[in-house]
Order: sequence, then structure tokens, then C-alpha cells
Amino acid sequence: MNQRIIDVILTASADVDVLVFVLDDEHPDAYTVNLNSATSQNELKNVFSKLLQILLEEDVALRLLIADGYGKGLYKDVCREYIDDLNRELVQVKEIIQKELF
Repeated sequence: MNQRIIDVILTASADVDVLVFVLDDEHPDAYTVNLNSATSQNELKNVFSKLLQILLEEDVALRLLIADGYGKGLYKDVCREYIDDLNRELVQVKEIIQKELF
């Protein structure tokens, strides 16, 4: 099975740090997580839910891209670690799904 690479872009807009999960080519910014917001946990849950839906049909891997000129080193480090962890979790979930369904 081919693996779909999903870009995750760390960027800032109007002093708001965001992670944009490009899950849909028609609406590339539909899954955006505002890292400075109290609602970021809910936004991440929505992204993870969508990733699980995609995972049912194809293998996925997330690739972190950092926007040119983005300068917050701590956010870069934290987001790299988060995307690495999320990729590991997606692999584990895929294995569980395959065991449950087959």
C-alpha cells in the first residue's frame, strides 16, 4: 500500500502561531490548530479524528514544514517532537485497526 504524505506547516499569521494540516487539497487550511489558543486541544482532536478516517483507507505519514522566516525555536522543537510522536501513534493505531478488522 502506498503511503500518503501529509504536510503539516508551522507558521505564524498576525502573531498567532499555527499548525496547518494539509489534509484536503481543495481546502488546504481547513485543519488549522492555533497554538496560542485555549481551544487548541479541541482543534487537535478534530485533526486526529480526520487522520483516523484517512488511515482507514490508506497509510499516512506527517511531514513537518516550517514556513520561511518562522523564528520561534521552541515552537519548532516542540512541533518536530509532536509530529514524530503523532507519526508513531498513527503506525500503532494502523496496526490495531488491521488486527481488529482482519
